[in-house]
Amino acid sequence: MEEKNNVPAEEQVAEKGGVVKKIKGWFSSPDGMQTLRFVSALAAIVIIGVMMSLIGVYMDKENYLPKERNYALIAACFIDLALIFIIAEFFTMTGRLKKSETKGGIDPFTAAFMLGLNSYFLPDFVMKSYFPKSNFLYIVLGILLCWLLYLVGSVIFPKPHAYFCVVNAVFTLYSLAQYYVTEFRGNPVQFADLENLISVSAVNGMYTLFFDSTVIFIIVNFALTTAVIVTTKFRKIKARSRIISGAALVAGCFVLFYGGRFAYDLGIKNRYIRLNFSGAENADTYRCVGYDLMFCFDGMYNRVTKPEGYSTEKAEKILDQYETAVTNKKPTIIAIMNESFADFEHISQFDTNKDYLPNYHRLQDESISGYVSVSAYGGYSCNSEYEFLTGNTLGFLPSGSAVFTQYLDEKQNGLISWLNELGYNTQALSPCSELLWEIGNAYEQLQFKSRMFNCGDYISNCQYINNNMSDSSLFHYIEAQYESNKGSPYFVWTATMQNHGPYDDLSTVPSEITFEGYNNNEALQYINSIYQSDKALGELTDYFRDKDEEVIIVMFGDHYPHILSFTEHLYGTDVSLLSTEDYSRLRQTPFLIWSNKGLEPKEIEDISLNYLSNEVMEAAGLPKSRYQQELEKIRKEIPIISSYGYKTADGNWYSVNDVADKYEDILNEYKTVQYYRMFDDKRDNSIN
Repeated sequence: MEEKNNVPAEEQVAEKGGVVKKIKGWFSSPDGMQTLRFVSALAAIVIIGVMMSLIGVYMDKENYLPKERNYALIAACFIDLALIFIIAEFFTMTGRLKKSETKGGIDPFTAAFMLGLNSYFLPDFVMKSYFPKSNFLYIVLGILLCWLLYLVGSVIFPKPHAYFCVVNAVFTLYSLAQYYVTEFRGNPVQFADLENLISVSAVNGMYTLFFDSTVIFIIVNFALTTAVIVTTKFRKIKARSRIISGAALVAGCFVLFYGGRFAYDLGIKNRYIRLNFSGAENADTYRCVGYDLMFCFDGMYNRVTKPEGYSTEKAEKILDQYETAVTNKKPTIIAIMNESFADFEHISQFDTNKDYLPNYHRLQDESISGYVSVSAYGGYSCNSEYEFLTGNTLGFLPSGSAVFTQYLDEKQNGLISWLNELGYNTQALSPCSELLWEIGNAYEQLQFKSRMFNCGDYISNCQYINNNMSDSSLFHYIEAQYESNKGSPYFVWTATMQNHGPYDDLSTVPSEITFEGYNNNEALQYINSIYQSDKALGELTDYFRDKDEEVIIVMFGDHYPHILSFTEHLYGTDVSLLSTEDYSRLRQTPFLIWSNKGLEPKEIEDISLNYLSNEVMEAAGLPKSRYQQELEKIRKEIPIISSYGYKTADGNWYSVNDVADKYEDILNEYKTVQYYRMFDDKRDNSIN
């Protein structure tokens, strides 16, 4: 045998035999058995999820390629066999450990990695975010993120049992939140939602938590993982190893941060992964990247940035080019954002026993009306309020933003501040708690002179539809407030709640509308709810029709309800597969502007919610603020701009992050003045 490094061949053989013997000895030692027991137990838990995930790939025929489904079926068979072996090995080692007189322990760093692996897979299994990702880097960074979170405890604590249990519980709660919120809202929990916890507490009574196989899987995973952690002995780590591990922790954080920035720019930043203006781009991006990693990315990188070439002076120069006027004409204005008020026939025709929006259709003949593009879908009503009340667009804010809870820490100018300057008494009435989307603070910062919440408490015999204050009761209360404010210019704002989901109890809504040739209880409850809302709208206009004072009423829907089965039935396909033009209809809700003194009927084809208050000012004969005049200029070039995209004057649609060269300057101008009004500490609040 050839010699190496002057070591005799016989000694090389002996040395190799010694290494093999040491490895075998370690595996049979208490330390080795503890480690294998721990790894095997967690591997069994993870593999159960992997098996469920890959079978899911096979079953989910709409989203995965045929070859992936075939691979999944084969893999599931092998995994099933491996699972049986691992579970058997786990119990074998447990029995051997009990017989051992020597106490062993597992390296906590190894334990941290295995726990991180479980936490990485858990939310993905739950949300059907199957193991194949859009880029292998996402898998590496996702596992690294979870491992680092557990590794902190291994470095700091001699006995990290409690720390591991806490982190494991956090991931479990996160997985549950992702599952429930997506079921209720149709979109994943994003980092921005952490600022909406108070709002969540205000609406949680509207939804009922349920138990199904997915929830049971999450709970069982938590119980088994916790049991493994608690029953495992961790080996004491020497100071030198702890220092080295701490250095590795810091290095891992650098890799995650800088590698993450590179990965984010691969396509996540602009939500280009499966982006088709579907409204599902957030959900699809989370699935294709991984729920843990994408949640982290949203917190690290999805934030407000200054416009290119921004300066306070530049923004003020844009606004200062306009002059404002005064007027003696000040009609009463009633502005209503109608919860989930949508017209599904705008998507596709369907048959009902009678018209479910008869008053809206009748009033169109004497109103300015059409469909307004909104940023919200299925929730985030506060964003629709914000766009209407300020003229700002969600198109320039991070995906998943909730403006009321994130960006209203101080006073902001908009429609309300301008009406105040014109001499109006501005009032906000809400059937909800001031905690919902923190509207108490939001209305104060938007500068309403008076604000009332839970107004159903002030109404005798208040009626409820769909377990919420009815629109009819709310509108009667507005009529009473109008009467008490006679003699002064009056603007009142309200956001209704009658049509809010869930739609799971038909008995809570008067049943007057039925489908013909179709059966969907959720859709049926919703259609009957907006039929009652439409009836209340007719009563409201009838009340003001013969008043001597001019009254302007503007009403619009904040977003479509999340009734996916009905929506996809009408489209005939998965909404994520829709073309831009087809999908845009799912972000267009009915609006009308009506006057008791008459308006020239007009149908507006292209308008987004940030421009709608300008139409109200025009109908009321009121002068526009400097910012509103700037919006008129922008609107000529960009008639629609929302969180999911914008439409240009030449009829083309673009992603909000896909800047068309021809419109780059006007978009940057809009972004400049909006940034000035929202975020510039040096802004002049006297400029409306």
